[in-house]
Amino acid sequence: MTVTDFEIIDMRLEQLSEYAALYVSVFNSEPWNDKWTDETAGERLKLMINTPAFIGKALYCGSELMGFILGQKERSFDGMHFQIVEFCVKAAEQKKGYGKALLKALENELTDIGVVSIYLLTSKGERTEGWYRHNGFYTAEGMILMKNNTFME
Repeated sequence: MTVTDFEIIDMRLEQLSEYAALYVSVFNSEPWNDKWTDETAGERLKLMINTPAFIGKALYCGSELMGFILGQKERSFDGMHFQIVEFCVKAAEQKKGYGKALLKALENELTDIGVVSIYLLTSKGERTEGWYRHNGFYTAEGMILMKNNTFME
């Protein structure tokens, strides 16, 4: 089912509590099962929104937030790139075209400002990785994610 009656707007700091509540409801559920609180999610999103290179889009049906996508521009030797840092759609509203509409709105803005590529990190699996593949993303050859927790010892 596809819903066509919606509005996509630029994300605003004034709506932070609304974004945080959606973030918590989505990422504390399957397949992520995180342990976000409204406070920690709000802090994370506020840091991102306040980044000078921030771009974010929110999708509303009437006054109800259905999802958002956000990230930041990054300069590279070959042009401007964009990292999608967070992307979520209300669980009960997934598979209705909202995610695709958000991604397309972001892609249109990035095209207008000359961004040459979009990248992201996501969980493995069909629900996450598969969705991105279906929407034109691929696994970057020669790149891996590395992590270090030993500095805390």
